[in-house]
Amino acid sequence: MIVPQLPQTSPRRLRGYLDRGAVAVEMALVSPLLVLMIVGIIDFSRVFNAELQLSQAAREGVRLASLQLGTLNLSAIQNRAVLAAQHPAFGAALPAGNVTVLTSCTATPLPTDLAKVRVTYTYQGIFYMKNSTLTQEAVMRCGG
Repeated sequence: MIVPQLPQTSPRRLRGYLDRGAVAVEMALVSPLLVLMIVGIIDFSRVFNAELQLSQAAREGVRLASLQLGTLNLSAIQNRAVLAAQHPAFGAALPAGNVTVLTSCTATPLPTDLAKVRVTYTYQGIFYMKNSTLTQEAVMRCGG
């Protein structure tokens, strides 16, 4: 007498033939989360790059502003800052109008006199922070 085999005990079940689509379903569930994480990492690193470049641009601009005693050459300060941050976050170039000298040095500076420069940039995010304004300020004592 031949005993009929149930699907739960069949040799095909034991070898995994009935689990063929499980990997495809798991991948379909995990893929959107994985892509979301990768895009988020890329966007965060672009913001971080933009902040670093703006910080460097502000430092370069204030360094030049602190050395110009009594005479303020705004275009030279703006050009120096723009050269320090040519393409923040791998985007559009930093406009010279986004570099603002807040305070400058007099011809005979006191030891407490400070030069201050602010640099702003409109960041275009891929995933989040679209059209956000990033700002960096730098302060340096007059006379270097």
